[in-house]
Amino acid sequence: MNRRAEVAGGDPGRRSRRPLAAALALAAALLVGGSGAAAGAAAWKTIPLSGYAARTAMMVEGKQTTYHRFDAVQPLSFKATGPVRLKVLTRLVIPNSREKDSYALVVVRDGVQVDAKAFDTAPAEKAFYVALDSVRPGVIRRFYLDVPTGEHAYEIRAEGIARVDARVFASTEVGGERVGLAPRDDARPEILVSGDKELTYYLLAEGEPVTLDVVGPTSVRVNVRLMFDAAMQKRESFVVAVGEQGAEEVLTRIETSRSETVRCRDRGDVLPGALRHFALDVAEGRHTYRFRLAEAASGLAAVSFHIPRGDVANAP
Repeated sequence: MNRRAEVAGGDPGRRSRRPLAAALALAAALLVGGSGAAAGAAAWKTIPLSGYAARTAMMVEGKQTTYHRFDAVQPLSFKATGPVRLKVLTRLVIPNSREKDSYALVVVRDGVQVDAKAFDTAPAEKAFYVALDSVRPGVIRRFYLDVPTGEHAYEIRAEGIARVDARVFASTEVGGERVGLAPRDDARPEILVSGDKELTYYLLAEGEPVTLDVVGPTSVRVNVRLMFDAAMQKRESFVVAVGEQGAEEVLTRIETSRSETVRCRDRGDVLPGALRHFALDVAEGRHTYRFRLAEAASGLAAVSFHIPRGDVANAP
């Protein structure tokens, strides 16, 4: 049995009002550009830390800023709900008698160490503590954390006798940074070119489905482009079917037009359509999905898959 979701590709973010299978959340949207990445620089917002985090006031280029201090005994603790990318700014507390120093950090997620960092640093020239004493803040050393799907508890500890001041930010970009996920080996790759970038897609032809194995919880962003041949209209619609064993297959109709900026690298008989995408929400555990082209005038489309970077390490 199929369940159909009618989605118009020209209305960004519009969702069908019809119910969908529980495992699938589908939304077609028009994206600008050919890479599928969000346009513009990422924006960041501070995230709340545990109430016992000690605060330190610092003047940075004439502006007072609040940092939170931690060490080996009292870690920096916070919770984050993924998928999201975190930015952590750190400054070593350096005695006035030293002109350079180093420190090491350990990152723990849900009670398990997931990362370790080591930095060399020196006293910052344009930063100092409001409460003048025998120490100076170090130059900023930053790192990033990609939070997997779901809520997670983090601790960041300094090793040895180091004392460190920090600020933590979360990206406001929905879903955080994403990386490509390859389907099974029998899928046929097709390289598309956008400007100086090469984009790896996989051909979705009638009678030739693409199979994707993925470990949840995560959200798969499915980028899809209809392939236009010379006989097709400027605007066309096509239907993509997504199914998992034991669940209803979901049909999604998507409207599109020829892309003005993207071409196939190795063939000239077809032209890629404008980028459309939908989201596939994956429950915990290992899942196998089958994507097929249910209807298309050319009988050909191209698809690619992307998940939050933090979900790559999901274990079945």
